[in-house]
Amino acid sequence: MTPLLRLVALAPLAVGLAAQVFPPPPEPAGNPSTPGKIALGKALFWDEQLSSTRTMACGTCHRWDNGGSDPRPGSTHPGFDGVFGTADDVHGSFGVVRHDQTGRYTASVLFGADRQVTRRRAPSPINSGYLAELFWDGRAGATFRDPITNQVVLPSGGGLESQAALPPVDAGEMSHIGRTWSDIAAELPTLTPLALATNVPAALQSFVGSSDYGQLFQQVFGSPGVTPQRILFAIAAYERALVSDRSPFDLALIGQHSLTTQENLGRQTFNALCATCHTDVLNGVLANGPVLNDFRNVGVRPYGEDNGRAAVTQNVLDSGKFKVPGLRNVELRAPYFHNGSQATLADVIEFYGRGGDFHVNQDPLIFNIIGALSPSSKLDLEAFLRTLTDPRVQNGLPPFDRPTLWSETQGLPQTFGTGTAGSGGLAPRASAWQPGYVGNPRLVIGVDQAPPGTLTFLVTDLFANTTPTILLGHNVYVAQSPALITAGIGLTLGSGPAGGYLSLPIAVPNDPGLAGATLFGQWLVVDPAGPFGFASSDAFGVSLF
Repeated sequence: MTPLLRLVALAPLAVGLAAQVFPPPPEPAGNPSTPGKIALGKALFWDEQLSSTRTMACGTCHRWDNGGSDPRPGSTHPGFDGVFGTADDVHGSFGVVRHDQTGRYTASVLFGADRQVTRRRAPSPINSGYLAELFWDGRAGATFRDPITNQVVLPSGGGLESQAALPPVDAGEMSHIGRTWSDIAAELPTLTPLALATNVPAALQSFVGSSDYGQLFQQVFGSPGVTPQRILFAIAAYERALVSDRSPFDLALIGQHSLTTQENLGRQTFNALCATCHTDVLNGVLANGPVLNDFRNVGVRPYGEDNGRAAVTQNVLDSGKFKVPGLRNVELRAPYFHNGSQATLADVIEFYGRGGDFHVNQDPLIFNIIGALSPSSKLDLEAFLRTLTDPRVQNGLPPFDRPTLWSETQGLPQTFGTGTAGSGGLAPRASAWQPGYVGNPRLVIGVDQAPPGTLTFLVTDLFANTTPTILLGHNVYVAQSPALITAGIGLTLGSGPAGGYLSLPIAVPNDPGLAGATLFGQWLVVDPAGPFGFASSDAFGVSLF
């Protein structure tokens, strides 16, 4: 049995002692935690229905098996220069396609009709209850204001409430353009909690039962009403319960584990070179928890590309400074830094060993590390950093157990086949991102890489053939059965030879008999540059449930 698995096995026996490593995070007086409020916040945090597309939960970008960051591949932001494939690209997080309240796409400048990507990497919510200011730039401060009235609700200690208020109404992350917290609060009461999730932990499933959100809010808060303030209070209460304090290092602090010789050598190196900034990894944190509220420019990128903390403080001396992250579970959080520019812990250590990459406005403490790391001390330091992993986080044990999101399942819409090229030598490209649940009033299907200002036809069917029929020079996948439906006709928007795009919402009938079927579709675009005056897209399939 490996040391990590042995710690998992012993964790229940060590609960009494290990729980004493950190005290509970401080709570604002106006939002005391209760078990019910924490459970409600957990349901909300993992519910994709909180987004306007039903594709994004808070937990979509904050996965415990990735240390609270985002493990999804391919999520690239083009960075400051706006060009993909250059040195300043950012490994951010996929959000939603830019769209209006009807679900129709409104192309973004950088991503067109594709999913947008955040310009910074998702930081971890784990142990965030000890922090006064949240986000990489600290823009979510301790004073929490009601998102509707802007009145001060929590004069202090409300950083988590302030942070939770932003992503659900952000048109890049979770929302349609112009969505407000009033919209969310009006929609939520009648929804079945976690309706799209599977493998819901037993305790959370027991709490939810057969209630809708309106009933749960009344149960938790003691009176009717789903309000933005109550939603954010519950999410913040859940995040304050995410305390990671049972890593091998933490257990070693209370005499329940012994570090190896190499790990202890790495700890000595860490204390000498790293602990001035990463004050969360010190013996002295036991009295207050892993408090860490510092911002520094370590030279990841030129500060003019992203001003970081200076955008909040308006102080030029803060240009390029970002929040120093806590290091619990750091080995799980690859890739690293606010832009995800370093792939491994070894890469991070090499980065610091060379003194960073950009030195204008760089923190002078970085220069103390240059030349101070031998090859063996780098390995020792990496070994020590791995002792900061809490096995409950890595293995999804309470409080880090969670549901499986719909977007993690094989039910995610798929595209297949090959379209026929038209303008610009490109074939139109079909897209489908949303869940095909029975009764979904607005399953949005999109197409891009088409000529602008031209007619498009969307055809759908419950049957498809992966081996296409060739019809008038086009690969046809779905025109194979009497069930064929012309789902919609529209005029593309956009500009440029193949810069047109369009999306059409489809209402999935509320017919339980459709569950288990797949809705297939393909676009046909009027295009003089294509065979017989048309271009055709690849095909898509949406599993209905």
